[in-house]
Amino acid sequence: MKKFLLLIAAVIISSAASAQYYDWAIGVRGGANATSLSVKHIFNNGNAAEALIGWGYSSYGSTAKRGGGFNFTGLYEWNVPIIGYGFNLYYGAGAHLGAWSYKEATRKSGFNFGLDVIVGLEYSLKSAPLAFSIDYKPRLEFLPEPDFFGTLDFALGIKYTF
Repeated sequence: MKKFLLLIAAVIISSAASAQYYDWAIGVRGGANATSLSVKHIFNNGNAAEALIGWGYSSYGSTAKRGGGFNFTGLYEWNVPIIGYGFNLYYGAGAHLGAWSYKEATRKSGFNFGLDVIVGLEYSLKSAPLAFSIDYKPRLEFLPEPDFFGTLDFALGIKYTF
């Protein structure tokens, strides 16, 4: 029985590792709340580390009350091959820090820190060094005040892979 379980584990690990067509990717993630530059590295086991540098406008209040800012986000992601050749489901978690300025008095401006989760679907082209993704990345902030951002944090991404 132990040998059978080890065989199943080896098949799952090797299929996850072969699900990606690249080791590194650089690209853009654009969503309703922010745009990010992305750098992603796939490890031998199929898992990944992704760094995002994002900027955008706050979604609070009317256009006259909105502010702007930036975040640095680090994520650890797990990749699972699904649907067919080149499609992967990915999910993960990480943290962010940055600074935002809000024009309305109900939100505190300044340094921010919080936790992020991500879930998405990626398609890697085998014939070209490109990957396309759609994901959802809500975040929970602890500083400057506790808050949850997640209602519209869907984004599309395109990456150059190598």
